[in-house]
Amino acid sequence: MPGAEARLRRIDRNVARRGLVARRVLSAANRTRLRYSDGSWQDDFHPRLEAGTVFRLDELDRLARPDLAVDCEPAGAGLVLHDCVQQSWLLTVSAPPQRRDEFLPPVLTLLNRLADDLVPAFMVSHATGSPDQPSRPTIESVWDRVSSPVVLLTRDMTIEAANVAAEDLLHEARYFRRGLLNERLTLADRDDEVEIEAAMGRLLGHRRDAARVTLRGLRRARPLGLTLRRAGSPVWRQQFVPELADASHVLAIFSD
Repeated sequence: MPGAEARLRRIDRNVARRGLVARRVLSAANRTRLRYSDGSWQDDFHPRLEAGTVFRLDELDRLARPDLAVDCEPAGAGLVLHDCVQQSWLLTVSAPPQRRDEFLPPVLTLLNRLADDLVPAFMVSHATGSPDQPSRPTIESVWDRVSSPVVLLTRDMTIEAANVAAEDLLHEARYFRRGLLNERLTLADRDDEVEIEAAMGRLLGHRRDAARVTLRGLRRARPLGLTLRRAGSPVWRQQFVPELADASHVLAIFSD
């Protein structure tokens, strides 16, 4: 759409970061405005929005959330991707005010159609590896659309999620010795396993952002490329207390 601008917006609020023990997280000032409900901290000053909510930028008053107001973007619409006590994440699409009438109907229709795909995709890309990590079925349903094999590994190389392409690859005996899902990833060649363990240590120790490993396999197998990255968004993890904010999961992305 000519003249349209899409933006991913994060709205932060000045409240304590989340943790497992309330007294370590909530200051005396924050206790007056926060309450624990539905398994998470709620802020009575900012009623929680349901992820997937579509709204018009010129009708934000009906959401009772003044913090969502968008300056200088009167014509447009938005989609709530995530909303919690620390921050809200929105996708907004705006256009010049003079194009409001022709612009709004197709944008609202588009956001409503895409909401069921965009919300889980956002959560998987941003929250994987954090205490907000989506369920395994959610992660795998998003990753199944990716043609490359992708596996989510914990610090001890336990498999927590894998897409369909990875499930097929992990049965290749030339490279892997494989049990059931949620078991430790074990390489057929011990040298390959040692190399992956070392690369993961560098990643989770924050000495590298990404690492590249080439698996040699057994019986003159064709080399298999593997890229390792820390899972999820560091911005997302920063909202938790330090002991929960450190990366603990790695994405393993395979390529020929």
